[in-house]
Amino acid sequence: MRSEGRVEWWPLHVRALIALFGLSVVLVGVPAGTTVKSPLTLAALLVLLVAAGLPGALTPARTGEFPLARHSGVALELLIVSFIVFETGGATSFFYFLYVPALMLATPGRGIAMGAVTGAASAVGYAVAAAAQGAVGTVVLPRAALLILAGVLLGLIEERRRASAAPLARGYEMLAREVNAAAEQRAALASMAPLDLAGRARQFLERALRLADAQWGLVAMLDDDGRPVVEARTGTDGRPRPAGVSLALGGALATALRSGASQMVLDADKDADWVSVFGEDPARCAVVIPLSAQGVPFGALVLARDGPGPLSDEQMAAARALTEMTAPLLRDARAVAQSSEFLLNTVKALAAALEAKDPYTLGHSQRVATCAVAIASDLGLPADEIDRIRWASLLHDIGKIAIPEHVLRKRGPLSDEERALMNQHPERGASIMRDVTLFRPLADDIRSHQEAYDGSGYPDGLVGNEIPLGARIIRVGDTFDAVTSNRSYRPGRTVEQAMAELSREAGTTLDPALVDVFLRILREKPPFEIQLRLWRERS
Repeated sequence: MRSEGRVEWWPLHVRALIALFGLSVVLVGVPAGTTVKSPLTLAALLVLLVAAGLPGALTPARTGEFPLARHSGVALELLIVSFIVFETGGATSFFYFLYVPALMLATPGRGIAMGAVTGAASAVGYAVAAAAQGAVGTVVLPRAALLILAGVLLGLIEERRRASAAPLARGYEMLAREVNAAAEQRAALASMAPLDLAGRARQFLERALRLADAQWGLVAMLDDDGRPVVEARTGTDGRPRPAGVSLALGGALATALRSGASQMVLDADKDADWVSVFGEDPARCAVVIPLSAQGVPFGALVLARDGPGPLSDEQMAAARALTEMTAPLLRDARAVAQSSEFLLNTVKALAAALEAKDPYTLGHSQRVATCAVAIASDLGLPADEIDRIRWASLLHDIGKIAIPEHVLRKRGPLSDEERALMNQHPERGASIMRDVTLFRPLADDIRSHQEAYDGSGYPDGLVGNEIPLGARIIRVGDTFDAVTSNRSYRPGRTVEQAMAELSREAGTTLDPALVDVFLRILREKPPFEIQLRLWRERS
């Protein structure tokens, strides 16, 4: 038997013990004078008895239910017991009086009414068996009435037992749900910690949908202009939808963000305020839970389901708790993203300032960064490492700001003195970077981007892997762009010619492994700008 999803084995155990006792009555001959009319029939009936007890003991039952399969098993048991009574000695069989009460105690229904019904069925079966043996009414009727009374009493006892156990069971279930929700929240925090803003938003949404048993939803955060922008979203099919879309700040979303209180509606697809949030996705029950930091909303979690009925109190509580725990992670991730964006914009501004001073290198830093990022991504470097290489690539020539303009703009070869002055730009660039805390991690790559793999480079004459990986990657991209760019003293060469030049310099000025990676990228999946150049060169 099961109660709220848990198997109760004790009815089966009781039945098995009573059946074994009944078997001992038959085999030993107790009470005195008992006879077995058909041992083979009796053995078959005992096998059927156990088989009939299994469906009655294992069929799911809940309060107030009356499953047909369960009661058919009980009815079969009563019929079998009646035949056993007939086979083993009649109306005074101990087996019958011990087994039938145990059968009634294990019967589903769990109330006085069910106990009375089972007792009456037992009494009828007993009366039929007794009549088949010729027992007189004065013996049968009191015993039959006793069976009915036993059924009522057992039903009453079971009903009281269930009534007293119900609050405790509900308490256990609520505690289990709270423990599961807390475990889900801890797991969510642990899995989100190493992720960026987009990853954290996706994880948060997936777990909120599970906790609230919702079908789809979205996570939106306010941008600098106060517009809600989608950071993560799933459709009604559960699949991710594009992020970065701005939502209309109105209706329920505006109310939630203004008041800081959750909003719920049961017919969202009929409410214009909610349709402005959900768009074409159908939703009946929907909620908006604001994301807040120090009491100030900065975004919202939206959950929806295409079914009747609101979210339960437990589901709402779990979703709110997860939202409260996740809000600081999302806020911090957005701050990091904003810092990275600010840093990148600053880097681009510095690169633009350099290019304004040296027009011959217009776009050079961005093209080098494109090549370097392609190499770093192909190598599978971490995202933060790729970003660092991107920024260092954009600023690798920043030291040229300190070089006099007449040297930078000179048409034709440089003198030895001018070349020595130009060769100082890696050191000067690194020095500039070290003076700014945000740019300090870029200093080593900028200082070493003119080092050669064979040790013939400058400023430190580093060899092979002594050169930082980022600097070796930048040197490959720098060389490729220098070969393909127009200069005052020569025209730029084609991509194919540049690839041949890279192959010649592999192992001397360039890291041969990185050259192999970049040449494969150029052959199989070149960056978009290089694809356009190849198309123009081949057309």
